[in-house]
Amino acid sequence: MATQSSSVMETLRKRAIEMQASAETEMDVESTSSDADRAAYEARLDHTVRNLRELVRQQEVALEKLQASSSAHSPLVPSSDSTTRLRQLRAMKAAYDKLATEEPTLPSKDSPLPALLALRNTTALVAETDRSTQTLQSRLAALITRLNQEESENRSAKLLTSALEARINRLKTQQQETAKRSPAQAAKDMIREQERRKVNYEKETKLLVKAFNDFIDIHLASMLAAEELGGPIVGEMMDISDETLEAGFSLQGKIKRRSSKVSNGNDQRQRRIDHIWGPVERNGEEQGSDDGGRSEKEAAGAEMRILAEELLNAAAAGGGSGGYVELQRDSAAARFLVRAKAAQFHPKDATKLRLLDFGREIDG
Repeated sequence: MATQSSSVMETLRKRAIEMQASAETEMDVESTSSDADRAAYEARLDHTVRNLRELVRQQEVALEKLQASSSAHSPLVPSSDSTTRLRQLRAMKAAYDKLATEEPTLPSKDSPLPALLALRNTTALVAETDRSTQTLQSRLAALITRLNQEESENRSAKLLTSALEARINRLKTQQQETAKRSPAQAAKDMIREQERRKVNYEKETKLLVKAFNDFIDIHLASMLAAEELGGPIVGEMMDISDETLEAGFSLQGKIKRRSSKVSNGNDQRQRRIDHIWGPVERNGEEQGSDDGGRSEKEAAGAEMRILAEELLNAAAAGGGSGGYVELQRDSAAARFLVRAKAAQFHPKDATKLRLLDFGREIDG
């Protein structure tokens, strides 16, 4: 009982200190009110603090009397003896019965204590609500993100389902039509279908070859020629004119200045082209520059077309070569195909090149 009374007294003392601090805070907040209201409010606060201090004093006096009248300290644990235990329970019952009949100590009607307690509880509730709101907002954002992802996957699944159903319906229709036809008629229809596909493939092949040649002539040939002449690699300089290729590049890869003296300029240029790309071959014989001049761009474009054709033929033929093509020299065209990941060198022989098998993983 002594320990419980000490705890109660300590709680009341702390509450009185808190109320005094709250009173000072409220006085600062109400500094803009009238003097009369402020004086009345301060009087109520002082009265409440005096009441709390008087209550603390009374409890301390009662505690001292109780300690003085008690010959021994109250036990902290129940006694193991049944008689003593019964006596302890009766004493506790008598104390609780006495406290139950007494009126509780409550603040007066004009006391600001209830309002201050309510303000503290409300402030704590608002802070807890703010924390809960932030937590719910983060969870809501995560749920919205997941919902969007699920909706996207659902749309993809629906599109895939529709495509598969349409494909199944087409196959069923074809199967029904095939079952109605005779073997001879089915064979004729198959032959016509294969011929139609062949025509479409040849048409698409011509369009692809034309697009490939246009790409070489418009974009790639000049960049390949610049790299062969010691200039930047393909992709570093996009717009390269014939005059730039004719002037050439220095050892540092910079464009040379064209000399104003033109003495056998075309002959020297053609000898340089023939030295790098080789002479033009016509009708199985090598022709020199006297058979008509060609520019560096034309020579580089022709080399790229020949290399691409050889690689395609080797890849289609297969055989013991493994699709590799023997390179006559280390050309800019070969290096460009390797950098573009369209071809690869032999792991043990850098003079051999082949196209990458793009469909190997799918077919495997």
